[in-house]
Amino acid sequence: MRQIGVLPNQIQAERFIAFLTTQGVSAQAEPEEDSWAIWVRDEDHLEQAKDALVRFRSNPDDPRYASALREARAILDAEQRRREEASKNVIEMRRQWRRPGTRRTPLVTATILLCIVVFLLAGLGANPASTAMRTLAFCDPAHAIASERWDPERLSDRLIDIRRGQVWRLVTPVFLHAGIMHLAFNMFMFHMFGSMIEDRRGTVRLALIMLVVALLSNLAQGLAPSEWGRFGGGPNFMGISGVVYGLLGYLWMKSTFEPELGLYISNGMVAFLVVWMLLGFAGALEPLGIRMANLAHGVGFLVGLAIGYAPQLVRRGMP
Repeated sequence: MRQIGVLPNQIQAERFIAFLTTQGVSAQAEPEEDSWAIWVRDEDHLEQAKDALVRFRSNPDDPRYASALREARAILDAEQRRREEASKNVIEMRRQWRRPGTRRTPLVTATILLCIVVFLLAGLGANPASTAMRTLAFCDPAHAIASERWDPERLSDRLIDIRRGQVWRLVTPVFLHAGIMHLAFNMFMFHMFGSMIEDRRGTVRLALIMLVVALLSNLAQGLAPSEWGRFGGGPNFMGISGVVYGLLGYLWMKSTFEPELGLYISNGMVAFLVVWMLLGFAGALEPLGIRMANLAHGVGFLVGLAIGYAPQLVRRGMP
């Protein structure tokens, strides 16, 4: 805060402060021995306020300064109402911390714990011989070893276990992770997005979103021809990142079109994850040893967008 000058009496000081308020300049007046000092809070407004003070001193009785008192009062009243309304929407963080988080988000907590347990059982990653991998992968890795006739390029061979009734494999690859960084990044993002949805929209809704996204993104990744290059598929994929991208798309739509639900995601977070996905599409991360299930990411994101935006289509279709 900087002092820009003084005025001879309180009446002029209040009138000038009111005028500055109408100009969007935050200032205050303080009494001194025989005058009133004018202080400006924002350094960026110093020159504007100094120029205004010079003009005010030349004609302090100008009618525009007299009317400024009423305008400033209206501005301050409106600002006070805005603050009161905003305060109604502030969450009491102390109460939030006192509430047990696992009780609000049991599905998110259970999913994270399950992913960690599976990661340990799979030998700290994707050990193809582990029971976890053989049971939860889209296709049992043992087929590639046990049978020379098994061909990962044939859809019938990719679906060999699912056709035998092991339909859980359509979803369970989301619980497998290839390494500690893969697991940590996915768990962080899943917790961030999933907790918000489960806390505000409920466990059942989150479960349905996860199920639909996992099913469609896994099918896309598992059945797409490998000759599609970076958009190609195959049975050897894992991770919950397709679901994470689905939750991202869902939150983005709700944040944009239904903000009253309290679901919010920043544009910066959306931009970061979309750019990360596009880098995977472009193969820019492969020199770093990072290979991603690009189709699962893309399809998961599109499914999440569709689920989040669907209510808008329903409302527009209504008479």
